[in-house]
Amino acid sequence: MRYLAFALSHSAQWLLLGVQPTVARAVVSDRVAHSANTTDSLPLCRDFTIPISVNKTVEAELSLDDYNIESLYAWAGREVLVDGDYEMSARICDPPPGVERKDTLQLLMHGATFNKHMWDFPYKPETHSWVRFMANAGYTTLAIDYIGCGNSSHPDGLFDVQTELFVQTTHQIVQSIRTENLLGQSFSKISLVGFSIGAIVANAVADKFPEDADSLVLLGITWDREWLYPAFLAGLQTTASVVDPARWGDRDPFYQTQPTLQARQVACFFGDFEEEAALADFETRDLDTLGMAITFSFHLVEAPKYEGPVFLGIGDHDSTFCPRKCGSKPYGVYDQFPLTSEHVVKVYKDTGHALLYHRTAPLVMQDTLSFLASI
Repeated sequence: MRYLAFALSHSAQWLLLGVQPTVARAVVSDRVAHSANTTDSLPLCRDFTIPISVNKTVEAELSLDDYNIESLYAWAGREVLVDGDYEMSARICDPPPGVERKDTLQLLMHGATFNKHMWDFPYKPETHSWVRFMANAGYTTLAIDYIGCGNSSHPDGLFDVQTELFVQTTHQIVQSIRTENLLGQSFSKISLVGFSIGAIVANAVADKFPEDADSLVLLGITWDREWLYPAFLAGLQTTASVVDPARWGDRDPFYQTQPTLQARQVACFFGDFEEEAALADFETRDLDTLGMAITFSFHLVEAPKYEGPVFLGIGDHDSTFCPRKCGSKPYGVYDQFPLTSEHVVKVYKDTGHALLYHRTAPLVMQDTLSFLASI
């Protein structure tokens, strides 16, 4: 049985969003990426908390005290391993006054070692802020911190914080938006917009709950597992409490992140980016968990019943998901979503995994906007 209960915090505060403190083979796009209009207005945003209760989906009592092979089988079976009560941090941003609103909500789902603020990157937001760009195009965005990330709860990083928890949480958020007016406003369509593990979660949601999303925007993934774990390990993720005791000393040993700027760049950057952007990313990076790392590849699946349109955008040098093969591997999306009404694949030149932090970011956002406008 899966059950998640949601409620909004009564202390939600409205604010103006500013800079945050913390088709057979690919044709690589060589169009010039330009900065967004610097006269764009700031979106209207509010932060709120979603209390969540989750029931496990396995009968066994799984824990580190009695660690055994059943835990691996449960992870591979895409199960929720433990019951839990958590708080999820979220930020909704509406278009600024004077901008005509679209009737599609974008649910923004971050990657591992990122959080909801990746969608409003503090370095040159006029170039890199997805939230600002989409708000000025009329779209409301809902950015969430997955459990274990950002300002959300930080439970056990092995048994609690793993990919199926994200899948179930995403499904219940979508259902609550559609049926319970979670946001205090209604939308005729919901687009799941995911980066890296967020895109993997969107893939898994489309498989298990094919009616949840009206469209999918997948950034920074393929279904090629050949290099996946070696490339992931090349990011040298280390126990976070050891990397920065002052910042993460209260996290359990299963929380991890890149220990150096160089390791972060191996994982996330290539080619055409500003060093200041890479530094800002490193200083605002978040955490992964061993639970996420063990489970994410099990959720790279076929979604045989999903019929909505799919956009896939990836850098041509994404070191995690298609090293040296980004010209062809992204086209696996055709096999993973066989009934999809439309497949759009974009491969961005001189761009690494964190494509929104490269100079190509405005082009990625414009291509996504064109995709959403066409469906």
